[in-house]
Amino acid sequence: MTSDKVVSPTASRAAAPVPLATPGATFTGFLVAAAVLALGVVGIRDVLVDTGAITGSQWISGAFEYVDGLAYQGWMLPAGIAAVVLGLWFLILGLKPRRKTANALVGVVDTWIDPADVAAIASVRVESLTHVRSASSHATRRKLEVKATVTPDGAATAESEIRAVLGDLTQTLSPSPRIKIRIQTGERS
Repeated sequence: MTSDKVVSPTASRAAAPVPLATPGATFTGFLVAAAVLALGVVGIRDVLVDTGAITGSQWISGAFEYVDGLAYQGWMLPAGIAAVVLGLWFLILGLKPRRKTANALVGVVDTWIDPADVAAIASVRVESLTHVRSASSHATRRKLEVKATVTPDGAATAESEIRAVLGDLTQTLSPSPRIKIRIQTGERS
């Protein structure tokens, strides 16, 4: 191996990108692309009709003649307003910033954790407590909800113990999610 291919262990890495959701304009972009593709197919069909490769009448010129012959009707004003509103909605979707999908780890540069992983860590930490029989968690970037089943003898102190364990976890996240705890008392089996 040559020395020019070896990367120095002290070399800096490129910054990790912020995990972002799918752009809001993805669906509308797909619809617009499908409409343009359909117009292209109609255009190719009209060229084939014009060259005599297939028989029939041209659709594009027929559509223009139909629109050119229209007189004002009552449905046109609401349709025009609806088209403007739809166009503004597409514009807003196209310019809307993408939302973050993960929490940053405090004190660690360019490191992110998915809310599902936060929920998994929370469940494991809560289940490691002495009086907790089982735990399940659900997390978003802003909220961590834990449902725990505790033994009857640990029910009195369970919430404070769980809150302490989860507080350590949420302090390492930015933004720090709110903690919601639901406790059920279950018999030991």
